[in-house]
Amino acid sequence: MNVALTDIPSRGLVVALAPMPWARRAAAEGLGGELRAFDGGLTVTRHGVHVAVRGEISATAEVACDRCAEPLVVSVGGDVSCVYSPLSALPERDDDEDGLPRPPVELPFEVTDVGEYSGDRFDLGDVVREWFLVERPPRLVCADVDPDADSACLERFRLGAGPLAQPIVDPRLSILSKLSVKD
Repeated sequence: MNVALTDIPSRGLVVALAPMPWARRAAAEGLGGELRAFDGGLTVTRHGVHVAVRGEISATAEVACDRCAEPLVVSVGGDVSCVYSPLSALPERDDDEDGLPRPPVELPFEVTDVGEYSGDRFDLGDVVREWFLVERPPRLVCADVDPDADSACLERFRLGAGPLAQPIVDPRLSILSKLSVKD
């Protein structure tokens, strides 16, 4: 959902995410799977040229195990608290004592992420997608969902990675398989 900065009222713009196809699509892309449930809402406010986004979002999606590729159901949710600035107005990077980027504007709430936008429009789909990309566990295996499934997951991995498994070839390099070596 592209929002023109001039369309953000002084009291803020409240967006219910669950019924919005663009938000569902962004959440699925961020989680890397098929959504089963999705809910949340965001409030967008303007602070000069800066845009603050606050709210809560949660989703449940079916994703593939990173080890054996079996489907897993994972739930991710929490608070969103971000501030975005236009590229042209960003100061030199200013980190706080923890080494995290400091927000370019003082806000009456804690900011957990700092980003940028360009032009006079702001894409909320990017906010949702990025939030789920950051919050999704970087590695998901069967044992993360069911500790008793770890041995079966390892066995499926071993069977899939054995000598009879087909090698995975990057499609960009598939043309090289047609080359033959001449003596």
